[in-house]
Amino acid sequence: MVHQVTRFSDAFSAWESWNLTDFDSKSESVLALKHALSEIKPELAAVVSFHLEHAYELLARIHNLVGPTGETNELYTAGRGVVLIVQSEHSALAKQAVIAQLTAALCAGNSIILCSDDDDLCTVLAKGIEASSLNANLVQVTSYDAHQQLLESDVRCVGYIGQEVVERSLNQQLAQRQGAIVNFITETDLTAIPNAHDPHLSLRFITERTRTINITAVGGNATLLELGNDTH
Repeated sequence: MVHQVTRFSDAFSAWESWNLTDFDSKSESVLALKHALSEIKPELAAVVSFHLEHAYELLARIHNLVGPTGETNELYTAGRGVVLIVQSEHSALAKQAVIAQLTAALCAGNSIILCSDDDDLCTVLAKGIEASSLNANLVQVTSYDAHQQLLESDVRCVGYIGQEVVERSLNQQLAQRQGAIVNFITETDLTAIPNAHDPHLSLRFITERTRTINITAVGGNATLLELGNDTH
């Protein structure tokens, strides 16, 4: 139990700093992971490249919103927190589905704990992380069975790759948890892996935030609201 709590604590600390990192810097780190994987498993590197490219289109830009009282309003995205990815199937396509969720979650600003007994994937991923510029605690790998204890931690997203029967069981466990609602992203169609091919997958791992900057006076310029205008 202590071991899994420590894993979550380390992942949470890694998330706090990673979430504050600008998207370009995050992109460079994920790109380094892609280059490292390309020398070991090119098919997995291609998955990283796909989701990094689309995440850049979706998440890199801050959107300016209307400021009705003269203020500046900005819409941007942030990571949800620690993402738990659970893998119970070890096929080649299942490996790609894991890497798809992992890449999307990283690009969105989250840290990851992967629960998997897929020795081949875990070894490849460990080598890729070691050769990249990613913080070691940002992506952690542990055994499949560890997910039962980690589900009791304050994880904010859970990804699952495997069979529908396990998916239903995990969904029931998440519904019974106390605290924040957890986003549940699953891949049970392991012949088509539709989520892994979804260019918008990174949006499943974000939260939207707004930032307001008052550029007039305290309270803004109330005259811009035109509350007394006869046309309103």
